[in-house]
Amino acid sequence: MLAAQKRPIPRWKWLLGAAVVAIPLLLGIGLTKDPSFIPSMIVGRSLPSFSLEPLAGTEQVASEKLLGKPLVINFWASWCVSCRDEHPLLVQLGDRAELFDEFDIIGINYRDSPVAAAQFLDRQGHFPYPSGQDKRGRLGIDFGVYGMPETFFVDAEGVVQARQVGPLTPQAIEQNLKLIGAVR
Repeated sequence: MLAAQKRPIPRWKWLLGAAVVAIPLLLGIGLTKDPSFIPSMIVGRSLPSFSLEPLAGTEQVASEKLLGKPLVINFWASWCVSCRDEHPLLVQLGDRAELFDEFDIIGINYRDSPVAAAQFLDRQGHFPYPSGQDKRGRLGIDFGVYGMPETFFVDAEGVVQARQVGPLTPQAIEQNLKLIGAVR
């Protein structure tokens, strides 16, 4: 009598089995990551040179005027829901920067119309610091911005030390201000 021959397992069954194992594993790993920390090509590099038109009622925003002191740069937009949530904290941060003179802060209105930005500020309250307009998003490209809000922390030598993706928290502010030497 002939022994029963084993038929090889079809390739698609191997692939299906591998996918059943790999997909939950990759999802599990991905869900444990902090979404506010995303690697950035600009961190560790010098602040890009820029000069932006100011939003109405503020002064011109230019990089050469910002060197020599730690700096916080916040990219925001009127269409960004998280920017509305973050706004009161940024106003407090701007007041603190003015009061203690430890660091500078600027806002960059990203890919937005000046009218929509002005309406946003009229509704939410104006920042106590200058905001420039990056209407076409070119400066955002230099910074590697891809979502709103994003905040960058720059030391007094003009080197970008950190990037915060998503709304700021008081803890993230304190941690990053220490990192750039703005507070002790």
